[in-house]
Amino acid sequence: MDVLDEALQRIQHFGPERDGWLSNHAPMAVEALARHGHAAVVHRWLDGYADQLEERPRGIEPIAADEWRDPLGDPVRTGDWLDFFDRELADEPWRQVLARWWPRLLPGVAAGATHGVIRVGHAVRALLDEETVPPGW
Repeated sequence: MDVLDEALQRIQHFGPERDGWLSNHAPMAVEALARHGHAAVVHRWLDGYADQLEERPRGIEPIAADEWRDPLGDPVRTGDWLDFFDRELADEPWRQVLARWWPRLLPGVAAGATHGVIRVGHAVRALLDEETVPPGW
C-alpha cells in the first residue's frame, strides 16, 4: 500500500466538513502532496491536521436512487449522501458513477466554495494514476 492509500485510510472515518461549515482539506492535501513528490511528509502533515477533523456524520434516512432531488443540498443529509455514494461505488465502477452524477451536480458546482468539485478532481486524478482497492472492499 502506498502513502496516499495509507493516508486516505487514516481519514476515511472523518466527514467532509469540520467546525461548522469549514471544509476538511485532508483528502485534497494528501493527494496533492503525494502527487507532487512530497510523500515523505504526508503522514506528518496529517498528524498535525487530524485534531481539526470531525467524525463522519451519520445518515438519518437512506436516499433512494430515484428520489435524489429532495435531499440535494440539505446539510442534515450529508451522512445519507456519503452512504449513498458508498453504495453507488460498491455497485458500479467509479467512471460510471461519475458520468451519471457529474451532469446532475454541475448546476451546484459553486456550492461549498467549490470544494466538492475540487475534491472529486483530486480523486479522479489519483484514480487515473492508479486504481487501488482499499482493504476489506
